Amino acid sequence: MLCRKIHRLSIGLMLAAAMPALGEDEPLVVPGNVSAVTVYQGQALVTRTVDLAELSGLAEVVVTNLPTNVIPSSLYAEPLQGVEIRSVRYRVRPMEMDVREEVRDLDRKIEGVNDQLAANNRSQQLLGEQQQYMGKLEQFTSVTANQELKSGVLNAETLKELTNFNFEQRDRIAQQQLELAREKRDLERQLKTLQRKRSTVAAGSAQNLREAVVFVNIADGAQPGLRLSYLVSNATWSPSYNLRASAKRDRVVVEYNAAIQQMSGEDWTNVNMTLSTATPSLVAQAPSLDPLVVKLGRDTPELVAKAAEGGEKEYEFAKRQLEQQRKLLADNRGGVNLSGQFSSQSQVASRPFNSDGDGVFGAPVQDEVGATRQPLAFGAGGGGLGGTVSGRFARSNRAAADRSLNEIAQQMQILDYNTARIELKKPEERQRVEGEGVSVSYRLTNRMTLPSRSDRQLIQISAHPMQASFYRLATPVLTSSVFEEARLTNNSNEVLLAGPASTFLGDEFVGRGEVPTVSVGEQFGVGLGIDSSLRTTRELVDKDERIQGGNRVVDFTYELTIENFGKDPAKVRLLDRMPTAGEADIKITLVKSDQPVSEDRDYQQRKLEDGLLRWDVEVPAGATGVDRFVLKYTMQIEYDKQLSIVGLPAKR
Repeated sequence: MLCRKIHRLSIGLMLAAAMPALGEDEPLVVPGNVSAVTVYQGQALVTRTVDLAELSGLAEVVVTNLPTNVIPSSLYAEPLQGVEIRSVRYRVRPMEMDVREEVRDLDRKIEGVNDQLAANNRSQQLLGEQQQYMGKLEQFTSVTANQELKSGVLNAETLKELTNFNFEQRDRIAQQQLELAREKRDLERQLKTLQRKRSTVAAGSAQNLREAVVFVNIADGAQPGLRLSYLVSNATWSPSYNLRASAKRDRVVVEYNAAIQQMSGEDWTNVNMTLSTATPSLVAQAPSLDPLVVKLGRDTPELVAKAAEGGEKEYEFAKRQLEQQRKLLADNRGGVNLSGQFSSQSQVASRPFNSDGDGVFGAPVQDEVGATRQPLAFGAGGGGLGGTVSGRFARSNRAAADRSLNEIAQQMQILDYNTARIELKKPEERQRVEGEGVSVSYRLTNRMTLPSRSDRQLIQISAHPMQASFYRLATPVLTSSVFEEARLTNNSNEVLLAGPASTFLGDEFVGRGEVPTVSVGEQFGVGLGIDSSLRTTRELVDKDERIQGGNRVVDFTYELTIENFGKDPAKVRLLDRMPTAGEADIKITLVKSDQPVSEDRDYQQRKLEDGLLRWDVEVPAGATGVDRFVLKYTMQIEYDKQLSIVGLPAKR
């Protein structure tokens, strides 16, 4: 019994000796330096580097001034040399003033202007009181003067002085009121300007201090540090371009830009920046694919049944609905959605466990104001994940999401099996759809500085001189204007994402257009505006109609013309179209043409079968009037003489 007491006493003494090291030392409170940012389209991954050279042994580090739009569940601490991460947790503390210095400075200026407005209002109030007093003085003087006049004791000099004094004071009050009104107008204008500036600068800012509390163990003699990473919302980017064609028309410089909008609540100053179209995820494991077992029956989901009974439109609608659900689930498998909240796909209890799934809990800590949660405990060695999604809960949530993904995939496959009359996409259409979801990243070579504000900030990703073939494009069935275009090859090592473009020819701005998604090595066309030296027309010059058997046969001859008012010959792609048969009982034939259609391989494969006609011609300089370029072609349409030709809407 005595030995047991001595043993417990020795353990208590050892614990008492160890506790002062934790209790006496104050935690290290540091903001850290934002060193790297990856901007996604909707979120951003921010990394802060924290120097721990002042610490040794077991210590608590508070990384303060986290942004308002931080997603707590994404907090992750990565150890550097000589550091072991024991735990990470997130907390919020109220502050009297905004946490950002730029916002606090604006608040001070706004407060100063409000003080001046208050003083101005008080001065105007005082002048009003003086004005009322002068009115009473005037009334008193008038009554007294009348009484003295009746009594014969009126002092004219005194009355004159009082009258002059009254008018002088009224004039002074009027002047001061006018000056105060001007001052008030200027102050109100200043206040509105400062408030607008604050609403721009303070986007995402707040008066709550958000912090990550990291418990670390630091080896002796190390030069320690850690990196704290977290996701923030209210950050996005979109691509845009400046296309600069040389005046000599030998190349086009493609300036690839990014319009970034970040309202995370923190400024990114001198950081390494990466732009990405990927979806940030806290899960590394691919979803599990379950077997698909089918049988014959009549019970199918309502969405699938409707599509099976209907036509192509119902099929496309059902496919889009299921695809949207699939994408939403796939993006939220990590347990949090884009706003940092728990995914609603799982009904699993949300009590957090540690990363090893051992169910170790610590003492409750304050998370948001008025809310508590359990901190996470981590084993020795690696980094720590903060927030509220981890361990068994995250695994259960992912399992539920994977089951739902398999269910949606099953409906999509059953939809294919049961729907008749599906029109399959052409290869080029499939490429376009797949290209819209391409995932690429661009690491910027120079460090960037982006404050947190609501306006978009433009930075250049890269600039690529590209060899180009220049030509004119004439489509007289649509417009008499002839446009200049260039065909480029993406010889860079970057995928170009679809985005708006501002186009320049030499030093002249010619207009706006679009750049499609372009893979490395792929060709694409860009518009360079209207060439005012060229003009085109289209006329029906002959129509020959006859009846053969029960069919009507009609020959149409069209004349396409191009006039060149310039001093140089022009290479032109001349476009027109024949109708294509939407039914088998219409026969359409190109009978003859003054010139053969283009031998361009891409055109021959994709456009000719759709009835689109193209001729590659050269129009001589000065070809105007009777000397204009003329091309004639004849097409023939044969159809039932009892019927008429009806157009169908174009498919895009």
